[in-house]
Amino acid sequence: MASERAASYALSLARRHKARLVVAHVVDIRVEAAGFYLPHLSYEKLDAELLGAAAEMLSKFRSRAIGSYKNTEERLLKGEPYIEILRLAGTYKACLVVMGTFGKERIDRFFFGSTTERVVRGATCPVIVIPPLKEIF
Repeated sequence: MASERAASYALSLARRHKARLVVAHVVDIRVEAAGFYLPHLSYEKLDAELLGAAAEMLSKFRSRAIGSYKNTEERLLKGEPYIEILRLAGTYKACLVVMGTFGKERIDRFFFGSTTERVVRGATCPVIVIPPLKEIF
């Protein structure tokens, strides 16, 4: 999983430099909710349920990927992912952003853009992009 590889790399850097590690996940509620329609749920209730599930997943991810590193916190954000990542980096005056990427095909990036590319272009600090592991068979 791309995010676990990125977290491992970020944790290694944070330990080496005794730095704060902020583990973040952005839920784009507009995209999540637009993909399906459930007549018995209001959008507000659906948003709350999505955020609740995302918060639980983030907490489990942090526990599994970061473990006992003390100088860390988690942030669950909602909005356009690249905007929220850039905003968070600015808020913390981050000296580095570490991101995992899924390595989508070029045609997808051309038509739809990439959160990672947008963060790299908009960041005021270095961004390290951790690619997915490639299986060799």
